[in-house]
Amino acid sequence: MSNLVQNLIILCFCWAVATASGVYVTFFDQPGEMERLDNAEKVARMKQVELSSLMAEMEDSAGMAGNLVNRWNARYKIVPQALASEEVIRYLNELTQTGFQPFDISFDEHEESPDFSKYVFDITGKGEFSSVYNLIWSLENSRILYLIQDLEMNHFDLITMDAETQRQKMNVVVEFSFTLEAFYGGIAGLSAHDELQGGLESALNASDPVAGWPVVPIDVLPARYAVMNPFHPLILEKIPPNTFNLVNLEKASLNMIVGTQAILEWEDELISIGVGDPVYLGQVISVDPRHGTMIARLNKGGIMDEVVLTMEREDLYKQAQGQVQLSPNQQ
Repeated sequence: MSNLVQNLIILCFCWAVATASGVYVTFFDQPGEMERLDNAEKVARMKQVELSSLMAEMEDSAGMAGNLVNRWNARYKIVPQALASEEVIRYLNELTQTGFQPFDISFDEHEESPDFSKYVFDITGKGEFSSVYNLIWSLENSRILYLIQDLEMNHFDLITMDAETQRQKMNVVVEFSFTLEAFYGGIAGLSAHDELQGGLESALNASDPVAGWPVVPIDVLPARYAVMNPFHPLILEKIPPNTFNLVNLEKASLNMIVGTQAILEWEDELISIGVGDPVYLGQVISVDPRHGTMIARLNKGGIMDEVVLTMEREDLYKQAQGQVQLSPNQQ
C-alpha cells in the first residue's frame, strides 16, 4: 500500500473521529449544557428578583421603623413606674375643689399584669357643666395615662341667688358617673421612670413644658372650654319658680314714682325699686317719673320680654300736684 493511500486512510479516520465528536457535542453534550446554563440563569434572575424584593422590604421596614421611632419619641402620655392610689385621689380632689357638690370617689379594684398595672375607681357626683367638662378634659389630656369609661350624665336645673348682683340665676347642674382607670408600672421601655419621677409631678397637661418630653400645641388638643352647654335648653318648658320671693311685676301695680324710685304695690305691701334692681325673672331697666312708667326686661325661660307698668291717670295727676314755683320774669 502506497504512502498516499495510507495518508488518505488516516485523514479519513481523523475526519470521521472529528465529525463524530462534533455530532456528539452538538446533538448530545451541548443541549444538556445549554439547559444547565439556562437553569442557572433562571436561578440567578430569581435570586436577583428576590434580592430586589428584600431590598424594597428592607426600605419599607426602615421607613416604618423610623415612623414608629418618631411616634414613640413624640408620645406625651406617661405610664409612671410607681403610682399610689392616694396620689390619684389627691389629684382628683385638686380638680374638684369648686363647682362640685357632692363628689364621691370609690376604689373598685387593683389589677396587676406583666405588661402594666392599674387602679380602677368609680366616680359619681353633681356639679356645674363647666366644672364637669374641665374635670374630664384634665383627665383626658393629662400626662399620666388615665382612661375614662362608661361616662353617663344627666342634668337638672338649680335656682340660686347671685350674692353680688342679688339677681336670680339658674344653674344647670350635671349629675354624672364614670369609671376611671389609672395606669402605672409598664413593661421595660414603657414606663417613664428615667425622665420623670411619676406621681403628681407627671400629672401635667400635654401643653405644659416638661424636660425631655414634647409639648403638644394647644390648638391640637380639644377645646379647653366648652363652646356651648348641651344641657342648657334655649327655651325652658317651665318658667323657674319665684324661689326668692322677688316682685312679680305681672301681679303688681305702680302707685307712684319718687325721684328714681318706683313705688309698687305687691301682695298688700309697698315696695321701692329702681333701675338695676332684680325682679322675678329679670330686672328694672327704666323708671320715667315724667310719664309715670317703669319698664323691666324679663327672661321667661329663654324668651325675652319687656313689662311696662304705668301709673293710673289719677295717681299721675296727684303726683304732679305740689308747691308751685314761678320763675322770675326777666325784663
